[in-house]
Amino acid sequence: MISYCGLDCDKCREKWAEIRKNANSLDEKLKNINFEEIVKTIPFFKLKYNGYLKTIKFFTQECPGCRNNGGNPFCGIRKCAIKKGFTTCAECEKICKKFKPLLKIHKDNEIQNTLAKIRKFGINEMVNT
Repeated sequence: MISYCGLDCDKCREKWAEIRKNANSLDEKLKNINFEEIVKTIPFFKLKYNGYLKTIKFFTQECPGCRNNGGNPFCGIRKCAIKKGFTTCAECEKICKKFKPLLKIHKDNEIQNTLAKIRKFGINEMVNT
């Protein structure tokens, strides 16, 4: 499965598997000590608990991929691709400025290489090249 931007969802899942496992473990341990009730007695934690719940939900659930309504809901790349009716950004002529933050994280050219392969072979054949 390939995201709009060209990242391979399976590679991402592999990278996050250990984090997801540890986040699930942390959440289980906090439930075992009744953390939800503990935070009610500590004003600082009480304010932060909702943030924790959102964060732990993000880290403990496997992302279905942005083309399946997963990933960052605020992603400008995704919003643009959906608006244009694109399957991936390979349908654009070039990588736009919306990629700038993503390219700072993914310095291995995975994005550029994947989009180039999709342009050349199509998304269905890309994995087999």
